[in-house]
Amino acid sequence: MRFLLDENLEHEVFHRLEDHGHEVLHVDLSDRLSKGTSDSNLAAVSREHRFVIVTYDDDFRDDFSESEYHAVLYIPDQTLSAGTIADVLQEISTYYRQNELQGFMTVGRSWL
Repeated sequence: MRFLLDENLEHEVFHRLEDHGHEVLHVDLSDRLSKGTSDSNLAAVSREHRFVIVTYDDDFRDDFSESEYHAVLYIPDQTLSAGTIADVLQEISTYYRQNELQGFMTVGRSWL
């Protein structure tokens, strides 16, 4: 799966997902992006390159139409550990293929 991690997600999530074999971009760790990259730029990268945005930010639900990005996994519980978030995303990847994830989804511990 191709994940695009928003800047507020811990770097450990990036490393754990890479260890599972996913293609992962993190706003802080990418040559193409940087801390402070606008949500509209993230949406464009998601749409153009079919990345699933992973974020704590509900702006993608409130400020964008689902046609402006490929997919967003919104994590409302910011107390989840990096390991739990990586486990949730890994579990989602066992149920969905990249092209099956579209639109805005709220995700959390219930996936485990």
